[in-house]
Amino acid sequence: MYTHILHATDLAENHFHMCQQAVEIAKRFHATLYLLHVIETPPSLQLAQGLGFAEIENPLQIQHDAQAVLAVLGESLNIPLEQQFVEIGSIKQHVHDKLHELGCSLVIVGRHMQNKLPAYLDSSAHSIIHETGCDILTLQG
Repeated sequence: MYTHILHATDLAENHFHMCQQAVEIAKRFHATLYLLHVIETPPSLQLAQGLGFAEIENPLQIQHDAQAVLAVLGESLNIPLEQQFVEIGSIKQHVHDKLHELGCSLVIVGRHMQNKLPAYLDSSAHSIIHETGCDILTLQG
């Protein structure tokens, strides 16, 4: 059913547990699992960047640090480096692009409750649900 699965992780709390769950799901389907971490800049910073008023402070260092964390995570879960991706920008756009690039038919995302808002209003998962064109599985964080 699923041969290529994308797990979008925020590398925040419970990310290791969620990645373990994604690995188990991929094993059950005998699927290739890809990890994606997107460093998303706040909308106000994106607007300021677009107008030429601001820059991300050393984006390559931030990306390098995230790649190092993802590499350790991937190594502990036996996910090769070529199946790990770190991007900077819009979560929705990068998830959409990777799904099509890799031919994934399932995306797994974590859901966190960081405040008192309902999960559907405060979730990265929600931002990609309507435009992926494939099945989505959310894991409770």
